[in-house]
Amino acid sequence: MIKKITDIFKEKPRTYSFEFFSPKTDAGIARLYDTVGELVKLGPDFLSVTYGAGGSTRETTTKIVDQLQKRFDVSVLHHLTCIGHTKDELTGIISNIKQAGVKNILALRGDPPVGVKEWKKIPGGFEYSYQLVDMIRSLHKDYFSIGAAGFPECHMNCSSYELDTKYLKLKIDSGADFALTQLFFDNNDYFKYIDRLKKAGIKNRVIPGILPIVNYEKLVNFCSTCGASIPDKVRAIFEPIKDNEKATHKTGVEFAVKQCQGLLDSGAPGLHFYTLNRIDPVREIIKNIKL
Repeated sequence: MIKKITDIFKEKPRTYSFEFFSPKTDAGIARLYDTVGELVKLGPDFLSVTYGAGGSTRETTTKIVDQLQKRFDVSVLHHLTCIGHTKDELTGIISNIKQAGVKNILALRGDPPVGVKEWKKIPGGFEYSYQLVDMIRSLHKDYFSIGAAGFPECHMNCSSYELDTKYLKLKIDSGADFALTQLFFDNNDYFKYIDRLKKAGIKNRVIPGILPIVNYEKLVNFCSTCGASIPDKVRAIFEPIKDNEKATHKTGVEFAVKQCQGLLDSGAPGLHFYTLNRIDPVREIIKNIKL
């Protein structure tokens, strides 16, 4: 039986979840199902599937979420973004998601399409993700469990921690039930973030997002576009071995195991892994942490 993530929270103080991106080809989708088939053996509490920059995998995401729920009997969090959609279009998309039997949505502003440097809302669209949260909650009441994005190091477009906290509170006040964080590599950033949220009256579950380091140069490029920082300790570990794939993989697993165990031991309510549609290293990490 497919559950709302909020109902899963009631049963479990900690959850473990895996995120996948939507492939653009039939062959890629087939490989994804094989990958998920292996990772669900680890017993994740839920999965999530991305929407693509600018909503580029709109129909594919819903198809994949539907298939994952049917094939593996697991709750899946359907990502949904504001970018490129009018309010009327979003109304129809949300209805289609509901008709597919999906009960969980991650409401995001989203990234602009490839090649578009500066995002501007389209006429009739939303500018902020909290507006999407409010629409989902207003139209469908408590049918959906709604997630939002959190940023331990502050969203790259926010000028201060205070403003970043204000926007997450807007999402929560508009109807979001929980948050998944952007990747980070210093656990202190996560716990300082939780302290800021608590002071603002936010008591909702905020699950840390974990990205295993498997390719250091790609990580550097990605972090430069999303606003996540790479601490000096990480650079010191991975720069000397960046051209050694096996060494990077091994060290990446070791680093992630230590980071994850530290988060759990200090009270984090679970872990959300960005799998990059790979079976390993997530499988190795899960097997080496004390859940």
